[in-house]
This record gives sequence, C-alpha cells and structure tokens, in this order.
Amino acid sequence: EGHCEGRKMPTDNGWTEENIKATADYWELSDTERKDYRDLQRRLKDVDHWKNCPDIVVRFMRARPGNVAAAEELFRNMVQWRLDNNVDTILETYNPPQEVLDYYPGAVLKGRDKEGDPVYVGRLGVTDGLGLLEKFGEDEMVKHAIWLRELASRGDWIQEYEREAKRPIKRITLIEDLDGLSRKQHMSTKLLSFYGKIMRLDQDNYCESAKKLIIVRAPTIFRLVWSLCKHFFDPGVVAKMVFSGSHNYLEVLDEYIDTEILPAAMYPEGKGEAIDGMPNRFDGGLIPNNSETSHD
Repeated sequence: EGHCEGRKMPTDNGWTEENIKATADYWELSDTERKDYRDLQRRLKDVDHWKNCPDIVVRFMRARPGNVAAAEELFRNMVQWRLDNNVDTILETYNPPQEVLDYYPGAVLKGRDKEGDPVYVGRLGVTDGLGLLEKFGEDEMVKHAIWLRELASRGDWIQEYEREAKRPIKRITLIEDLDGLSRKQHMSTKLLSFYGKIMRLDQDNYCESAKKLIIVRAPTIFRLVWSLCKHFFDPGVVAKMVFSGSHNYLEVLDEYIDTEILPAAMYPEGKGEAIDGMPNRFDGGLIPNNSETSHD
C-alpha cells in the first residue's frame, strides 16, 4: 500500500495512517527511521506533487540516513527538477531516436531475480557512448536517459508485475555488463563527464531504486575507469555494488538470478527479453557511419 501513481493527485497522495505504517513495515524501518520518516512527511506537507507519497518519500529518507534536513532538500530539488525538465509528461511526449534505441542496450527483463524483484540489464561495454553523444548531442542523450528511468520506474509494465507479485515494487536488481570496455571507446573525458551527470541524475532523483548493482565481466581497465568514476557515487550506492570479472560472472549472477533470464547477446544460453515497451536489442556495437571513426 502507499504506492504512488504516475499522475497528478491531490496533496494527501495516500498519506493515511494505514499507508504510513504499511510503508514503514514494508521497508522494515527502525524506530529511529520511523521518526525521521514522519518528520520528513511533515516537512513536505506544502509540496503538491504526486511524488509526495509514502513509497517515494521513504526512499529519500533512506538516501540521507539520519539527516532529515538533507532528505528534505533532496526531495524538493527532485520535484523542481521534474518541473523544470517536464519529466512528468516525458513518456507521453518524447520518443527517442530509433538509432539510440537500437544502439544503447538497456532494459528491464521479463524474468525476475531470486527474490521475485525486477531485473534491469545494461551493456555499457558494447555501447558506443561517444558515437551516440557526438551524433545526437548531450541534451538528447540526457533526455533518453530520463525516459529510460521513467519507463523503468512507472511504465505500464509495473501494474502487471505488481498484479502477479501481489506487492509493490520496492527495488530493482541492476546488472551492468562491461564486456568490451576499452580505453579507446570509453575513456574520453567527454564521455566520462556525461556518464557522471547521468549517475548524479540517478542518485538525486531516483533514490533507493536499486537493490543491488552487479558489475559483471569487468576487464582489467575497469580499475582505472573506477578510480576516475568512484566519486560519482554516494557511499550507500557503492555499498550495494558487487563486482565480478569474466572468469566468475556467471557464478556471481547465479546467486541473484537464474541466468537463463539474461539476453542471448550477453549469455549464449540466455532466453531473456526486454519487457514490452522497452528496447529489446542488447547487442550494442558502433553506430552506423561510425565503424571507421576512431574516438580519440
């Protein structure tokens, strides 16, 4: 209960005593967290936006543990960001370019993890991030990133999932496949700066949406990439990360998912597909007219 709907709603937005308690129980909040949660609810009473509901506010409280003032600021900034960027209507008003859909692999899968939660797979290692950035520009790529996150957090698929699971979605298992990561393709300052913006956008506006972030098939060069990118992540997010190389990634994944739900592009025996409404191409690759271009 207390789950938010992705539309305009009156200010009470499900803030009944029953929903507050149900949400606190579902998130297994400690006594201190419950006090902080109610304090945050009181502080946000003037915010008239559908995101001001039990299920979302609890995530912002969790993202700034023990600091209600910081959680309040984070939440208010998120609402303002959504208004400034027309995020509430992006699923109705925006269609990403077909080439971006085809060459930026990332989607929620039809299967679930071993705890029954949704699984999202991204394949950064085979994504021609710099080619896409140079062809479409940063504004378009940021818009696509927002569109993808809105689909993952409030797309039509969620109602079907919750009907089958008989519970609201709490968090998603994220799998990021780095197979193919290279200095030439992924180490440009421009691209790392772009990914930094996306990571920040994620953590500031989609708090506590990830249960685990499983980095698989990380090549040796990843140590260098990680040293440059680690500062993009909040400590609470880093604590959810699990890392594996090419030699043990299937064993690591087997702890969390049945590997057959993975797409065949990532695992030859995988039978996985994207949920309806999300891009189902997981191959990645250089974008057309870019295969002979070297990215410096």
